[in-house]
Amino acid sequence: MNSAPPEFRAQLRSHNRHAMLAAVLSAIAAIVLWNVAYFVFVLVLLGLTTAAKGDWGPEMPMWIPATAFGLALALLVWGIVDHIRRRFKPTSDRPIIGWHLFGEFLLLPVRLLFSTWGNFGAVRRLNPAEQSAAWQLLTTIHQVGKARIGSLALFEPDVARLHKLLGTLQLLGYIDLHRGEEDWFYTVRSTREPELRALENS
Repeated sequence: MNSAPPEFRAQLRSHNRHAMLAAVLSAIAAIVLWNVAYFVFVLVLLGLTTAAKGDWGPEMPMWIPATAFGLALALLVWGIVDHIRRRFKPTSDRPIIGWHLFGEFLLLPVRLLFSTWGNFGAVRRLNPAEQSAAWQLLTTIHQVGKARIGSLALFEPDVARLHKLLGTLQLLGYIDLHRGEEDWFYTVRSTREPELRALENS
């Protein structure tokens, strides 16, 4: 098996660093926004009750932070349901401006929380042998042109390992998955072909 070139290994390391950085930043942003959401819920509840019953004095009623926590929990449940419902749906073509943006704004803390796990999941830990296998798989797809998923099982019989390698190549931006008339197939992205040819010939 041909060893993966240093440039390919460097790209994988760079991808992992960016994924980890994105995960950390999204986690920090999620924590900040969850605290902001809780603070806003407390202020709104306190403002409404003060307007209705007058000044509560120096101490805040205990039910206000408890209710704010309940609202934050309801927001989390709403976000989970929305995530499950829209997980496999294509991007909506709704107008840029509209009332739907209010819901999008409210769900921002939940989506940042999900994006944290998604970014962590994008980190690909491949040992040197798996990196070489991923490189060999990439060159095979490049030579074939259109590599059907079924035919790639001849290259790597272990289905879990095959999907790990294919997922890595997709995350690195080398290949795309397409749906044909009878089967799904992979191709090398046209924008990466010159770079791939240069690596193959180096």
